Amino acid sequence: MLIKTRRIDSNVLPAEGLEESLSLWPFLNHLQKTLAEQDEGMLVPKIASELLLEKIKQSGDITEDNLASYKELLESLYHLAKGVSKKKNQQWALGFPVPDKVFFGTQAFYDLIDTDFQRVESTKSNSFLDVEFVNKQLYLLILERFYGIPAIHSRLRYVKRTGKFNRYYELEIDYSYVEIQPKSELPKLNLTSIKNKDSLSYKDIEPILRGFDISQFSFTGFTICSFVDCHEAHVTEQLQGLINNISIYTGVDGLNLLNDILANIVNFEGVKSSFYPILKLNGIPVLSSDMAKDSMLLGDSVFYDKEIIQGGLMKYLDNPYILSFGVEEGVESRASELKRSLQKTGLTSYICFPLIHNQGLVGIFELYTKDEARLNRNMLIQVRSFYALLAQLAYDIVLSFKSELNNVILHKYTSLQSAVEWKFNQVAAEYLGEVIQLSPEPELEKIVFNRVYPFYAAVDVKDSSLLRNKSYREDILKRVDFVASLIDRMKDRGVLSVDKTFVDRFDEVNKWATGSNLEHYLLDILSFFQEDVPAFLDKLEKAEPSIKASLAQCRSKLQYSYEDMNSSNESFERSLQKINQVVKAEMNLFNAQVQEVFPSYFETFRTDGVEYDLYVGPSISPRNTFKMGMLNQIRKEQIISIAKIGQATHQLKASLSIPLETTQLIFIHPNPIDISFREDERRFDVEGSYNIRYQIIKKRIDKALILDTDERLVQPGHIAVVYSRSQIARDLRVCLQEVAQMGLIEPNIEEVQLENLQGVSDLKAMRVKIVLK
Repeated sequence: MLIKTRRIDSNVLPAEGLEESLSLWPFLNHLQKTLAEQDEGMLVPKIASELLLEKIKQSGDITEDNLASYKELLESLYHLAKGVSKKKNQQWALGFPVPDKVFFGTQAFYDLIDTDFQRVESTKSNSFLDVEFVNKQLYLLILERFYGIPAIHSRLRYVKRTGKFNRYYELEIDYSYVEIQPKSELPKLNLTSIKNKDSLSYKDIEPILRGFDISQFSFTGFTICSFVDCHEAHVTEQLQGLINNISIYTGVDGLNLLNDILANIVNFEGVKSSFYPILKLNGIPVLSSDMAKDSMLLGDSVFYDKEIIQGGLMKYLDNPYILSFGVEEGVESRASELKRSLQKTGLTSYICFPLIHNQGLVGIFELYTKDEARLNRNMLIQVRSFYALLAQLAYDIVLSFKSELNNVILHKYTSLQSAVEWKFNQVAAEYLGEVIQLSPEPELEKIVFNRVYPFYAAVDVKDSSLLRNKSYREDILKRVDFVASLIDRMKDRGVLSVDKTFVDRFDEVNKWATGSNLEHYLLDILSFFQEDVPAFLDKLEKAEPSIKASLAQCRSKLQYSYEDMNSSNESFERSLQKINQVVKAEMNLFNAQVQEVFPSYFETFRTDGVEYDLYVGPSISPRNTFKMGMLNQIRKEQIISIAKIGQATHQLKASLSIPLETTQLIFIHPNPIDISFREDERRFDVEGSYNIRYQIIKKRIDKALILDTDERLVQPGHIAVVYSRSQIARDLRVCLQEVAQMGLIEPNIEEVQLENLQGVSDLKAMRVKIVLK
C-alpha cells in the first residue's frame, strides 16, 4: 500500500468557497454506531475503534501532513471498509471528501492511473443517470442527504491505453464516510420538475441544481475510490450504440469507430481480428473492400481467386461452420481444401465465427495470429459473449448497405439480369466504398466482361416497311376522301370562301397521298390532319353556327383513335403484335434453356420483328465451370428455337387480318469478344475496335444478297446461318443434321457465298428449309 497524493479526473471541480477537510471521525462514528447497535461478535470493529481513538489522541486527526503516521491504520481500512473486495491487485484507494484527489491506495491503483489513463464519455445517454456534468456527484449527494431524493449512481468511465490496446474501467466512489454540513439555512427547492417521473433527464433536474450553491456546504471525512473492469460492458454498449444508430455511422469516421470497437473485443498481443458483413447477391458476396482489408478469408485478391473459389470458399459460405486450426487441442475444424489454403498463408492459428441471423449468414468474425502468438480457449470464450451483438450489427449493416446498393444501381444502371447482377453489385460496392472514404471524385468502374462468346439471331417480318406504308396510305386516303366530301358540302352551302388557303393545302396533301413517295411526306400529312383540319373546322363553325353539331361529328371521326379511319394500320399493328408475341415467347424459352446450360446475358430488341444478343463465358459467371462443348450445345438449341419460331409464325399466318411472313437469321462469330455496359443506353455493347466488326456485320447481313444473284439470303420458311470462317462449317453441318433428324428442318443444306457489304467481305452462309407443319 502506498501513501501518494494523486489527482484523478472524477469530473469534480471544487467550487470557490467550498470547504473540505480530511478526517477519520466519520469513520470512527460509524464504528461506534455499529458497536452500539450490536451486542456481540464485533471484536474487530471494537479493536479498530480503540486504535483510532488512541491514534487521534497522539497525532490529532488525519491531514495531508501526518499521513505517514497513519499508514498502518489506513491499511486496516482496506479490510474494514464496506464492500471492499479482497482480490489481489485490486485498484483501491482513499480519496479526499471532494474526490478530485486520492492520498492512499494499492500499487495496482497507482499503476493504473499514473500513465495513459483518461476519462471517456459514457456510451449510454438515455437518462439522467448517464448525463455527466461538472460536480454532478456533489449535487446528487446533497440532494440525497438533505432532500430525500434517491441516490443516483454516477457513471465514470476511463480508458487505459497499453500499447495498441484499450481497456475500460469504471470508477466507484463510496461517500459513506463523508459528512456534509450546510453553512446556512437550507434553500427551499421546487421539485415539480421531477415529480411523478419514472426517468429523469438533465432538463428535469437543472431547475433544482440552480436552486442552491454547493460552496455553501462543507465536506468532512474521506471517500473510498475503486476501479472495476467494465471492458466487456463498455464494448457491448458501443456495439449496441452502433446497432441503434447504424444510419449515422457513415464516412471515414464511421469506419474508424467500428474498427476501434472491434479492436477492443480481443485485447491480446499478436491477435488480429476481422469483422466482415456479407451481402450475398446471386450467390456472390459483395461489400466494400475497405471492410475486408484485414480479412484472411475474403481480403485482397483471395476472394476472387479462381482456385480458391472452386476449392471450397463458396461451399463454405453456403454452409458455414466454425473454421479453425492451430488453436488449443479440441478446437480444430475438419480438414478441407479451404482450410489448407488458409494454412498456406503463414498463420499460426486461426478461427472464423460465421455470424448467423434469422438462420442466414450475415457476416464472419475472424481471429488469427502469426509468428509465436496463438489463440486459446479463453480468447474464444471472450468473443462468444459478443456473438449475438456482432450478428445483429452485421445484419443491420447488410440491410443498410443493400439499400444504398439498390439506390446506386437504380440511378446508375437499370433492372439487371441475375447472371450479371453480381458484377454490377461488386462495382457499386467499390463505388460506395469510395463514397464512405469521402473520396473527392468517386467514380463507378466500367462494367466489362472479357472474352465472352456472342450468339445473335433475328426474326424479321418480310416486307414490313412496304406493308406498313400500304396500311398508312389506305387510312390516309380514307381521311382525304372524308375531307374532300366535307369541302364539297361546304361549296354547296356557299361557305367555302372562309379559308381558300386550306383548300389549296388539301390539294397538295391529296397529291402526296396518291403519289409514289408517300413515306417522304408522312410527317407533313400527319401535321395537316392534326393542325390544319381542326383549325379549318373552327373557322367553319364561326362562319356557320348552324352546322356546329355536324362539325363536332367530323372532329370525332377524324381523330386517330377513331377505328374506322385507322383500320388498316390497326390491322397491321395487331398482326405484327401477335407475330412478335409468339416470337418473344419462344425466345424466352430458349433463354431459359441456355441459363440451365450456363448462366449468361440475354437481351432482346424490338424492330418490326425481334432480335437478340446472347453472351456466354466464364467472366459472366465465375462460380460455374465453363466448357467449350457448351457452345455447340447452345448453338443446337438456338437452331431448334429458330426453327420452332418459323413453324409457329407460319401456323399463325392464316389467323392474321394481314397475313405476315417472317424470315429467320443466325450469325456465328468465331472468336470471343469483350463487352461493356453503356450507361447512356443502359445496355451492353462490344468493347474495342476489333470487336466493332461484329456489330457492323449484325446490322447489315439482313439485306445481304447471294453472290452473283439478286436473291436475298433471308427468305420466309428458311433459316439462314451466316459465318465467316471455314473451320465453323464442319461443326455447323453436324448441328444442322442433328436438328434435321428431329424433324424441324429439311436435311438438304444450301451453302452459298454472299456479296460483299459495305465494310464487310468474305461472308458465307448455310440455308435450310423449315419443316412447316
